[in-house]
Amino acid sequence: MSFHRSLSCPSCGVAVEKVTAHTRSLQCPHCDNWVYLGNNGWVASGGFEHALDAPSILYVGRSGSLNNRDFVVAGRIRLGYGSGNWDEWWLEFEDGDHQWLEEDDGSYQLHTSVEQQASAATLRGCSVGTFVDIEGQNFFVTEKNEAQVEGAQGALPMTIMPGEAVLCVEVVGGGKEYSLEISADDVSMTDSIPIDADSFRWK
Repeated sequence: MSFHRSLSCPSCGVAVEKVTAHTRSLQCPHCDNWVYLGNNGWVASGGFEHALDAPSILYVGRSGSLNNRDFVVAGRIRLGYGSGNWDEWWLEFEDGDHQWLEEDDGSYQLHTSVEQQASAATLRGCSVGTFVDIEGQNFFVTEKNEAQVEGAQGALPMTIMPGEAVLCVEVVGGGKEYSLEISADDVSMTDSIPIDADSFRWK
């Protein structure tokens, strides 16, 4: 597992235990305020208005295994857009690896970070049904949505703020599907593999 430490919540002052070196924002388990790591240390940003009440086989703190790799569910983000919402779960694996698991209407996609660096401006200007250039390779844009952070739980590897806007772009290239998320000028790109719910082994 990743190295763990503790911090004092900037809102209530109570110690928050088992914070990993990857954690950049989290929900204080004592006062429920969302706190994030800023330039001058940990800062409180209040809470989320939306309850994360949709039924799921996953929840923060649940342990299991996937493809013979043990993991714990470390965090969760709820993203909403005009046609509905979906959840993204941050999985911390026993071997020190971390991956996102997307859950949308009972279907699951396991995301793995890739090396390509996409331009936020290029992605904002792209349209569905066209090609976008990422490091000299053309990718076909299949989906583009403006989403908003509706809620979050647990611990996450990035700074997430209540109500924050996120641009989500789906592309295909080289026989693979990729997801890109743009928050401010930060871009993350992952490839995605469908996962059957029966593949999980729960502890």
